[in-house]
Amino acid sequence: MKLVKVTSSNDPLLAQVPELYETAFPPVARIASHNLLALIDERPEVSFNAITHHGEFCGMAMVWELGDFRYFEYFAMMPGCRNRGFGARALKQLLQQSDLPVVGEAEPPESELQKRRIAFYLRNGFHVELENPRILNGYHSDNLLYFLSSRPLADADECQRQIIEKVYKVMRDKEQSNP
Repeated sequence: MKLVKVTSSNDPLLAQVPELYETAFPPVARIASHNLLALIDERPEVSFNAITHHGEFCGMAMVWELGDFRYFEYFAMMPGCRNRGFGARALKQLLQQSDLPVVGEAEPPESELQKRRIAFYLRNGFHVELENPRILNGYHSDNLLYFLSSRPLADADECQRQIIEKVYKVMRDKEQSNP
């Protein structure tokens, strides 16, 4: 199992990404898959990793390199690769790529799936930095989130502001310009 950095949206490893992306994330949390893949070519701060096992596509991990921290936006495993330890190994490799803290979001643990998701991140080096990140949740008025981090942050509010400016607005503009 390994992470393969993808530098072109035409990479054959990405053939299964649209299906995985559209089934793993709710509509409120995603843009059109063709716009997501275009970010690989257009945005140097996007680090897109295919997760492979014996050369076969198993999942995806998309990270934005934002200077003082890395924003972990999308992480998903193909159904046949789940519950086999691949996700934990991929996340460990992702965290080892840099000394910078990695931050991300997850829904509060209300449903069984959400509880398992939070438990997965906690087992694999993350902690809940903020249970109600007022800046992010103010931006996402329809979707309450937890703010996760691989290390304690010096300024969680500034991280949230940068995510909105450098990720959310870029994603929104991308979707509006090419639906």
